[in-house]
Amino acid sequence: MKAEDICKVVVVGTGAMGEGIAQNFAQAGLSVLITDIDNGAAERCLAQIDSSLALFRELDLLKEDASLIKSRIAPFPMERLTEVIQKCDLLVEAIPEDLDLKRSLFSQIDISSQDIILCSNTGSFTISSISEGLLYPGRVVGLHYFYPAHIIPLVEIHRGSETDDRAIEVVRDLMYRIGKKPIMVMKEIPGFIVNRIQAALSREISYLVDEGVTTPEDLDVAAKASYGFRLACFGPFEIQDMNGLDSILKARNIIVKSLCNSTAPSDVLVKKVEAKELGVKSGRGWYDYKGMSREEIRGKTNRKLLQQLILYYSREKTENQRK
Repeated sequence: MKAEDICKVVVVGTGAMGEGIAQNFAQAGLSVLITDIDNGAAERCLAQIDSSLALFRELDLLKEDASLIKSRIAPFPMERLTEVIQKCDLLVEAIPEDLDLKRSLFSQIDISSQDIILCSNTGSFTISSISEGLLYPGRVVGLHYFYPAHIIPLVEIHRGSETDDRAIEVVRDLMYRIGKKPIMVMKEIPGFIVNRIQAALSREISYLVDEGVTTPEDLDVAAKASYGFRLACFGPFEIQDMNGLDSILKARNIIVKSLCNSTAPSDVLVKKVEAKELGVKSGRGWYDYKGMSREEIRGKTNRKLLQQLILYYSREKTENQRK
């Protein structure tokens, strides 16, 4: 099988990640079948995709009519999964981040047609841990999207100890085909690349707030108006080159020794979760979201990210023209 041969995709799990993955494939012209253990989740997924496509259309980011894109997405009951995937080319699992749940799902579909490639959207588990004990582990590939999956360009592709090279190649080529920016994770490691970087940042961020060095509000301003501002245009190593590696080394020798190296989560974060202050989903986290619906908040967030995506595509086009 080649990437261009893939025309029908199954997405298992229709939450925030699954809906974005489904929309991305549909916008690229593929047929998408969606399912979820929650019978009402698929309908909510389709409604959210409607809203998302309307925003894409408003910002002139659709190459086709929204109704045509939506027509490529169809729900089906979870009980028919093993039957449905016999006629599909690729499956993407986007269920909750629970190893037992993921292993149970892959065990259930392991006996399906050996031609279908099985992908997991896990953000932390290795593919070897998910595919352990399967009859056909060679076709299991890690395909890590980032929320919101229909907007953020990057996907991380990673493999298990028994994943076939051909499966990796097909998935990578498919990501290019549908407009994503795939990168390869060269070794098995929990959290892969981006989530490990984010975890390291999050640990120091929490430490600075816990120690009273700053407030969540000021830290967010600092991130958006300094290093986050640069990272939208330049990667970390590009920034180091611009600053001068000798200057970077001098600063590291002073700062690194005082960085947080705790292996436990932030005390303030733990207290927030214990108090059920979970963020947007509960109406309060570091900020107060009362009076705003999740759909309203998501719409505002996606609008900002889509405006950033337009700039990203524009810069990329300019850079490619210069090569």
